[in-house]
Amino acid sequence: MGLYGALIVRPSTPGQAYESGTTAYNVEAPLVLSAIDPAFNNAADPGTYNMYSYRATYWLINGKAYPDTTGITAAAGQKVLLRYLNAGYDNTTMMLLGMHEHVVAKDAWPLSNAYDANAETIPAGATEDAIATVPAGGAPSSNGFPLFNRQLHLTNGDQTGQSPSPSAGGGMLTFIHP
Repeated sequence: MGLYGALIVRPSTPGQAYESGTTAYNVEAPLVLSAIDPAFNNAADPGTYNMYSYRATYWLINGKAYPDTTGITAAAGQKVLLRYLNAGYDNTTMMLLGMHEHVVAKDAWPLSNAYDANAETIPAGATEDAIATVPAGGAPSSNGFPLFNRQLHLTNGDQTGQSPSPSAGGGMLTFIHP
């Protein structure tokens, strides 16, 4: 529990993540990644909650689980700046299917050696900026290019079979729509 969010400081040049022209983008997508343990959230006095028993069962992007996540719209050839902020308690690996990300910064510091990635692990409490160019030709699904948690946090609720039963689907999943 607590309050968290993204504070974005922009450079003097519009359309760039940082002062370098190599960080130019057309569409910006802040992605705050988080998790919820309903028992901790419902504790009458969170100060007395035993954090050793913390067990997240809801996985969110910008405070929402799929199918309620907001998609990212970008046309073929456009560069999408994916601004990851991991507000969760554990490392989170995000994967973009059908596109490559070019990681340009970590913890708000531009990298001197940016690199390409299919999936990238963002440590708890860390940020990462990556640029992905939407390819011409079409997405791997009718929904677009899936951006999801590679650790398969794609469910909502307790998956152990205990009641109440879990919601269908959900979790850290959104799409880049061309």
